[in-house]
Amino acid sequence: MSPDTLKTSVSWVEPDRILLRGYRIRDLIGRVSFGQAAYLLLVGELPDAKAGNILEAILVSVIDHGPAAPTAKAARIVANTGAPLSSAVAAGVLAVTRYHGGAIEDCMTILEECVGMGLDPFEAATELVSRYRARGLRIAGIGTPNHIEDPRVTRLFAYAHEQGVEGPYVQQIQHLQRAVSQALEARLPINIDGAIAALLCEIKFPKRAANGLFLMSRVAGLVAHAVEEQTRYKPLETVTAEELVYDGPPERPMPPK
Repeated sequence: MSPDTLKTSVSWVEPDRILLRGYRIRDLIGRVSFGQAAYLLLVGELPDAKAGNILEAILVSVIDHGPAAPTAKAARIVANTGAPLSSAVAAGVLAVTRYHGGAIEDCMTILEECVGMGLDPFEAATELVSRYRARGLRIAGIGTPNHIEDPRVTRLFAYAHEQGVEGPYVQQIQHLQRAVSQALEARLPINIDGAIAALLCEIKFPKRAANGLFLMSRVAGLVAHAVEEQTRYKPLETVTAEELVYDGPPERPMPPK
């Protein structure tokens, strides 16, 4: 591909002028929040008030989840080796997967599928759960080992109600939670990925960029953990042999040739 065929609509920089989706950055500074600017970059237009408020709430909700979260542990371990801050934060980002922080897009797909069936929400959820279980597929958005009722989920839905952002997708994730719990005969809560997925569907946020919101927010927490690790602890101080239990085979000789 020749250089003159490369195109971008995200941003443009030339002497004394920086454009983000057509807006001069100097006009955005002091007038829009970080969340609104991120929405602009990802969607192409500035959000309306409701979408902007929901996005800001989502970014706060996943900014950190304690030092035991895989992202934080990865960042702290690398930071404790004396690696640069950028390397430690990158290690934390690499720990985001479909099992930790990266299930938002998958859950949006599930919710869109359920709503698209045109059935009663609980019937749609039950049908999807049955089909996914038969194929051994994971149902994103439901279940967490950390909370009986995730306080972030409760507050996000309450705030969405205050903002008038609640529709078929918020309703659908609640019915999906019921259907999964019924199928497994154990009450599983809606997790933060599921709550975010429902709200992003409601504001018509692009699915392909959804997991990126988690990354943008969590980086702030990773910086905090990495900096604390390097300022409170000496290199290689936090992981000791006394904290580990070896359960492999005992010392043994090499087999004869």
